[in-house]
Amino acid sequence: MFFAAQPASAAVSGTTFAVDKSTAKAGDQLTLTLSLTNAENSAIYFAYESVQPTWPANTQAGAFTITACTGDTSDCAFTGNSANFHFNAPIAPGATKSVTLTVKITDTPGWGTAPYTLNWAPYVYYEFGQVGGTTMAKDQSWTFGVPQLQTVIS
Repeated sequence: MFFAAQPASAAVSGTTFAVDKSTAKAGDQLTLTLSLTNAENSAIYFAYESVQPTWPANTQAGAFTITACTGDTSDCAFTGNSANFHFNAPIAPGATKSVTLTVKITDTPGWGTAPYTLNWAPYVYYEFGQVGGTTMAKDQSWTFGVPQLQTVIS
């Protein structure tokens, strides 16, 4: 099943996103926390998430960089300003898995003067039900960022 881009209030059930600072400057560090709570009646046996900055921040190499990825993940790949990972699975009904990304603000981007708003757009996909039997999937992307993942850089 595919869900079109929608505001965070209409998110895939059980997803939460947060950034620890609403304002930052060059030299600061941000912490993004991305969580998935299984709101289904059966275990989630596959869960993937990615996050990247929205335009125009996604066109500016070097203004900020993801430097670390930790938490309930079997793998995490981050390059520059985007990351993707798989949550440790299975995720039992009602259980929550979280991943934390560390972002270093390195410079003011070249597209204009500060302040600017750094927005992040997460994508979530998971599968639940019976492996090899009846399965269901949910996915959703946020094209224009999630209000909980915005930081003003000055």
